[in-house]
Amino acid sequence: MSEVLLSRLVETMDHFSSARILVVGDVMLDHYIWGRVDRISPEAPVAVVGVTNDSYRLGGAANVAHNISRLGGSVSILSVAGNDGEGLRLREDMERIGIDTSGLLFVPGRPTTTKSRIMAHNQQLLRIDREIRSDIPEETRKEALELFSRSLNSVQAVIFSDYAKGMLVPSMVRAMIDMAREREIPVFVDPKVASIDFFRGATLLTPNHLEASRSAGIEITDEATLLLAGQALLDRTSSQAVLITRGEAGMTLFEGGDSLHASHIPAVAQDVFDVTGAGDTVMATLTLAHAAGASLLEAAVLSNLAAGIVVGMVGTSTVSREQLREVLTLSSLFETNRGVFRPAGFRPRVRL
Repeated sequence: MSEVLLSRLVETMDHFSSARILVVGDVMLDHYIWGRVDRISPEAPVAVVGVTNDSYRLGGAANVAHNISRLGGSVSILSVAGNDGEGLRLREDMERIGIDTSGLLFVPGRPTTTKSRIMAHNQQLLRIDREIRSDIPEETRKEALELFSRSLNSVQAVIFSDYAKGMLVPSMVRAMIDMAREREIPVFVDPKVASIDFFRGATLLTPNHLEASRSAGIEITDEATLLLAGQALLDRTSSQAVLITRGEAGMTLFEGGDSLHASHIPAVAQDVFDVTGAGDTVMATLTLAHAAGASLLEAAVLSNLAAGIVVGMVGTSTVSREQLREVLTLSSLFETNRGVFRPAGFRPRVRL
């Protein structure tokens, strides 16, 4: 495919509600402490924040699931939380927005991963993390594998959202990927550098620019090194595709096969206020779109548009199907070429 049609993307969005996704990974609670700074402490050279209110948002794998739900897809979570107040809030918040939490396992003695951000005048001053990163217990892994196997009977795709908090134990992940591949269910992965080899054989991986550079062992400085890194990652992971997210440079989709195909998609954000959670939005939109019938390239274009929306918001944010549809249909990128997405800098199917 050398172009992306607006009509195809609209059609794909109309089928979001028919897709069900399983998200496996590290859930967390994002706690925002909002306030104002109008003086410096007499005790130390630090700002004094006068707190005005607190808010909580779903983070990590829970934010991926939240994005899918907001886009109109069905989603279930498979993860662990602590048997504490934060864990109960996390479950209640997910259930309230329609996320299936039957796979949320409570582990005694393990705190729910919580990130507290102190915010003043829409700027983050400090972040405090409460977490344990050790692998989940053996009995919890066995229970998770059983739940995963049963869930495959009713989902069209699986997402692994890795935040290195102990949920995605290598041996368990390998068994899960093997089960999904046996049933021909696509597997999408947002990996960390240290864990990228755990996900060999996945359908698609979405490292960011820095993660891709480190995982490939190639410093990405221009298009030539970018293409080399893309090929290296495809070879290393034996995946069908790799999507490298590149911030203000957009994203590049690499698809393997007889030869490498690279498709460059420019960024569409006008104003960037906060990139927190943008990767979760990319993963959620990409996977849901593919499960709804889009090609990987079509799904990547939609995920790029969705990311352009969330980086214009402060804090961990999500995109609704209505917001995405509005951006899609009103985007200047489709004003020419009769509804064909072919913006400057877009290079479809570069063959090496």
